[in-house]
Amino acid sequence: MRIHLKPRLKRFTSEESGSMIAEAVIMLPLLLWAYLAMFIYWDAYRSETTAVKASYTLADMVSRNDEVDTAYLSGLHDVFDYLMNNSVETAMVVSSIVWDKTDNRYEVLWSEAYGEGMLALNTTRVAQIADRLPIMSDGDSVILVQSRIEYVPSIDVGVPDFFYRQFIVTRPRLSAGKIECTDCRVGGLADDSNGVIDVQTDDIDAW
Repeated sequence: MRIHLKPRLKRFTSEESGSMIAEAVIMLPLLLWAYLAMFIYWDAYRSETTAVKASYTLADMVSRNDEVDTAYLSGLHDVFDYLMNNSVETAMVVSSIVWDKTDNRYEVLWSEAYGEGMLALNTTRVAQIADRLPIMSDGDSVILVQSRIEYVPSIDVGVPDFFYRQFIVTRPRLSAGKIECTDCRVGGLADDSNGVIDVQTDDIDAW
């Protein structure tokens, strides 16, 4: 017995009957997942954009000073939390770095860390990220702001928790060339002088 497939296929493709309930049961979960996934992806990109803008804002604020102190820098961390809507874990390191032509290296003038797991920079640690710093003349300095923001999806659609990391370098805007810090860690030496005991959990190579 010969079976003619062409008419059967044509009839199958033109068939429009079906069960609305059965189709809804199959498609509704997929549509809901797709809607939620689009929301989470949009929220992740929104958070990243906010983090970038907030980090640049902090770097610009520091660069417009002749002198800062730990109270000012701690206040910047509060501003950072506010800009991120206080809804995520934030951390940051603010450092002043100078180029020493004699020793042919970058040196940390001062550095302060705020937030869990962040460690202030020192001259040894800054050598590990030297390739990301600009070429400078002898005695020139820059302000480096490193920020970290945790993103935790509000709904599990397959996007894991992760961190946004920003690495912002800016020059002092005033003619003095260096921004002094009256009570910061000279050279970024680790201690608890800013009220936060440093316990490094963040790999510097991640920057």
